[in-house]
Amino acid sequence: MKYYIVLIITIIILCIIALVIKKCLKKSNTETDISTMMITTGISLIVAAFPGTKEAVISFVAEMVGKEVTYKTDPVMIICGIVLIIFGFLYKKNIRDRIYILNMLGIPVQKEITDDSNVKELKLADFKVREVLIDFVDVFDVNMTQKANGIIVKKIQKVCTAFVNRSNGFKSCFTGMAPIPYTILAGTYLAAGKVRRYFEYRRADSKYYELSRSKKKNYQNLIASYPDQINAGATEVVVALSVTRKVQAADMSQFGTIDIVEIELPNPDDNVIKTIAQLDEYAGVVLNQIEGLKQIYPSICKVHLVASIPSCLSIELGKKFALNTHRLPQIISYHFVSSETPKYPFGVIVSDGVLGTGKLIKG
Repeated sequence: MKYYIVLIITIIILCIIALVIKKCLKKSNTETDISTMMITTGISLIVAAFPGTKEAVISFVAEMVGKEVTYKTDPVMIICGIVLIIFGFLYKKNIRDRIYILNMLGIPVQKEITDDSNVKELKLADFKVREVLIDFVDVFDVNMTQKANGIIVKKIQKVCTAFVNRSNGFKSCFTGMAPIPYTILAGTYLAAGKVRRYFEYRRADSKYYELSRSKKKNYQNLIASYPDQINAGATEVVVALSVTRKVQAADMSQFGTIDIVEIELPNPDDNVIKTIAQLDEYAGVVLNQIEGLKQIYPSICKVHLVASIPSCLSIELGKKFALNTHRLPQIISYHFVSSETPKYPFGVIVSDGVLGTGKLIKG
């Protein structure tokens, strides 16, 4: 009887140790390891409950010397093993149903996506939602300083890196409303992750919608156009990207006589991106156009990116910039403020294979 009590206590101690390890370590695959450990320990207990090779050899030797040694199957070990296996699979199902959502809050109008109404509308009630916030509303200011920019950049890098590690092996998503330069920058840190679900915010009704998986192409094409007279010797170019709103020529007067390459939809509009296929196509077009600038401007080394785009496209562009940084010129993404002069008071370096990203550039 004492043996059974010791065995049960040992199993309880193992479970407690597993829970402690889960709390102490932050990597998501640690939780998977815990469920695997419970299952394998359960199997080991069941196997150990039956006489094995060692017992068979001892029994054989005992018979040779005229002794009788009997080994019996241990039912308590079998039961404990089965219990551990069941709990292991239940725990594995629990963590498999988790969904991680990175929510980037850069302007005060947005709220957390885990509100009950949002979870219900997005059909996330069957999942165990884990929302991770990048909140820099209190730090952000249109008159951006190097200090404030440094705080925001460090927060984005820290939270995004942790999110990639924590969501590894789980469903991971993004939502957010924040200045475009910082959203693109966040995308560069998410390049190593697997964010492939996006929840876009509709200001018209203050609700979220998820980009669908539809493959139907019933959307507008992004069209690129170049100046009538190209300055082939230029070292820098302005790329005006119009998806949600048309980037106006008058608003880009601060860039002087620098050539402007326009990439735009015929009819820009809020929430115009509806599907993942559309998002991927648009991101690919922008990347190819920026990469292809080298053929038209052989000496190009800097791109001033002024964009009116949704957060999902900002993230995807950031991911592509990070994965292709050594094939691209330096890219500075600018923040638009209609009431300011100049209209783009500052920018942030979002791609530079030499100097790195995150540096503040005054407009």
